Amino acid sequence: MSIPKIRTKYGEAVGVELFFAFPEIQDEQRTYLDADVAAGASALVADGINFADTQYIVIGNPGNIKTEIVKISGTPTATAINLSSALSFAHNRGDIIRFIPFNQIIAERSTDIGVTYTPLSAIGIRADSTETYLQRSSDSATDYYRFRFYNSTTSLYSAYSDGSIASGYADNTIWSVKHRALRQLGEVVSDLITDADLNDWIQEARRTMDYNPAVFRWSFREKFNVVLGQMLAGQWKVAVPADIRDPNSHKNILSIRFVNQNRPTVYQDRVRFNQNYLNVSHSTVTTQQTTGGVTLVLSSTHDFDPKGVVTLSNNSVNDGLINVTYTGNNKTTNTLTGCTGINRTVLVGTEAWQRAVYGLPTAFTVGGDGYYYTDVPLKVDYDGMDAKIDYYSIIPPINSDADVFDEPFYDQFVAFLKFKIKYKKSNGKLDRDGDPDWKDWVEGVARVIGQEFPDQRLNFIPDVEGFLSSTE
Repeated sequence: MSIPKIRTKYGEAVGVELFFAFPEIQDEQRTYLDADVAAGASALVADGINFADTQYIVIGNPGNIKTEIVKISGTPTATAINLSSALSFAHNRGDIIRFIPFNQIIAERSTDIGVTYTPLSAIGIRADSTETYLQRSSDSATDYYRFRFYNSTTSLYSAYSDGSIASGYADNTIWSVKHRALRQLGEVVSDLITDADLNDWIQEARRTMDYNPAVFRWSFREKFNVVLGQMLAGQWKVAVPADIRDPNSHKNILSIRFVNQNRPTVYQDRVRFNQNYLNVSHSTVTTQQTTGGVTLVLSSTHDFDPKGVVTLSNNSVNDGLINVTYTGNNKTTNTLTGCTGINRTVLVGTEAWQRAVYGLPTAFTVGGDGYYYTDVPLKVDYDGMDAKIDYYSIIPPINSDADVFDEPFYDQFVAFLKFKIKYKKSNGKLDRDGDPDWKDWVEGVARVIGQEFPDQRLNFIPDVEGFLSSTE
């Protein structure tokens, strides 16, 4: 089941009005009445083999008059479903019967802008309407509300809805765009046009705009001064932002800067980058070692000298690089033996170097493994300082009614939704090129692209004073 949907409205004469959307049950277990049933009856002639005692069912389509929610009594059979209470309405042969996991709504109110919520009294889900209504005449326009569905028999709850302020959703939220499209067509959410459909179509429209070949990257998805992480002495990599466009290339990176000097680094392809580590051996610790330990187990010791010195990076700020002398290299077990100089705990993942030159990074490459790598391991002088990045992000995921579009042109999505609604209702027979909403969408896309101004440029800064020396 999707996240419950709530909308709010505030009017001084009536206070706060809450509207709780009917739960989405179109994919739940179903059957059909095999015979007419009168109001007041307590049994249905229907195949109930896939239902169970104490479950709730909906007879009829939600939103239609005389649709109701009832509870099963006893184990249903292939020919009968007994009920725990009498029917309020008569129903006809062929009417749909569907399982519904919940029978009540528990709303919650917050008077501190959504920080803490207090539950209100439970109310029954209204089946003959697409929304269940609740009026709160004494509440304030600044109050927040959320709710979840509740099964009064099993005491199980659904997930919470998004929180919503009493004054309603903002114009740039998913709910507002969907509501405008439905209202302009005189449509409502139903089994045919579901809320999931509307959400999917919005994402389709967003992807269409985002990957339009006429715009390489949208200026409103620029992010600046994002901290990649704290750099420690001896480290040579930082994690790629989770939301960067194309994490396996550098084309969406505006700048990467290390430590407080904020000097931009340059990108190097992997072949050029590897020249920075000529004659340098590197590995990582795979078994934690304690102070005074005499062995070091690495991911690989194959490139290390038979005996010599290995330098270990910091585990945390101010640890200091450790120079460990070893007398043996067991390449079968990837273990350096006869170690001296281990003066602190060495954690798994600690970088291990031989013949590395430490400094301030001036170049980077993309590893393709979720990390950016620097042309030198970080020098002790810069230990604990931040790595920062400016970049273009992916489309931020939004799927709940209260979520806000990051696109400033969210109005364009209304036309797209209207077309998709009509297209589905026509079973795919709608003439796209002759549809006015499709034309509005196409013209809107062209207009938005024409107004887009890429405000970032690639700049080359000469290092006239030698500021970018990697060993400074």
